[in-house]
Amino acid sequence: MKKISIIIPVYNEEKVIEELVSRLENATCKLKYNFEFIFVDDGSKDDTLPKLIMLQADNPKLKIIKLSRNWGHQNAYNAGLDYVSGNAVVFMDGDLEDPPEVIQEFIKKWEEGFEVVYAVKETREESWFKKIMFSLFYHFLERFSNISVDKQAGMFSLIDEKVLKELRKCREKNKYYVGLRFFVGFKQAKITYHRDKRFAGSPKQTYRRLVNYALDALFAFSFLPIRLLTFFGIFVLIIITLGTGFIFFAKIFKFNFWIFYDLPGWSSIILLIFFVLGVQMIFMGVLGEYIARILDEVRNRPYYIVEEVFEVEKNSK
Repeated sequence: MKKISIIIPVYNEEKVIEELVSRLENATCKLKYNFEFIFVDDGSKDDTLPKLIMLQADNPKLKIIKLSRNWGHQNAYNAGLDYVSGNAVVFMDGDLEDPPEVIQEFIKKWEEGFEVVYAVKETREESWFKKIMFSLFYHFLERFSNISVDKQAGMFSLIDEKVLKELRKCREKNKYYVGLRFFVGFKQAKITYHRDKRFAGSPKQTYRRLVNYALDALFAFSFLPIRLLTFFGIFVLIIITLGTGFIFFAKIFKFNFWIFYDLPGWSSIILLIFFVLGVQMIFMGVLGEYIARILDEVRNRPYYIVEEVFEVEKNSK
């Protein structure tokens, strides 16, 4: 019988764990597959891990990977991918915003021959500000990156083991799995669903983290930021060249335009200097983003460190 692995990163989700495991079990118990639920504890400081261990005693499907500290959402998925053993893998967040019942629809598409099945949020329970920001991000990424990512497509998805093999070859440090999922290709299908509010607790994806993910996606799949610097530099060079030529001919033919009047202009010069300085700082920041990512690759530090793995077989020895 084929096996399906479900990877679920969790961080301080003690209020959600029991309901999450219960709904996972109910959503998969009647399906003709073996399942393993791989929970990656990303450095939780509450009772998330003790509750998982307690539930594992009654449910041998649970495999728990405890990381040494909080390594971040995408790196928690990295850890889960290195421990899966299924013929297909489901990516799912641990806050119950992604309903486990949708997994059945993933599997139906997989059985039809699709190697990647991803969920697209038709509606979502978010603040208007977040909805606007997410829409802008997806629109910008779709238009300016070298991959075609469906709007409102998140991590919630299923991939075949052959796709998993190719994803493991993508060894960059700042991963954006949604983009990589489209990058590797294969036969893909999408389903739509309503994204619920989180079941309990507070959101762990802060605005700062969401901005970091957006930057990772942009710099990983687009050269637009650095190309904009080149285009802007060419534009400024053209303007300066035309302006210089205009001034040169104006002086020769003694054109008496207002721009050549002998006015003080101190404030204008200071403002122009600060404007140029601001533009230079933005340019340096964009270059710094690329250089920082190069440094991450060169240092070759681990994506995560596993402190302990809890499996029923090991606990029973």
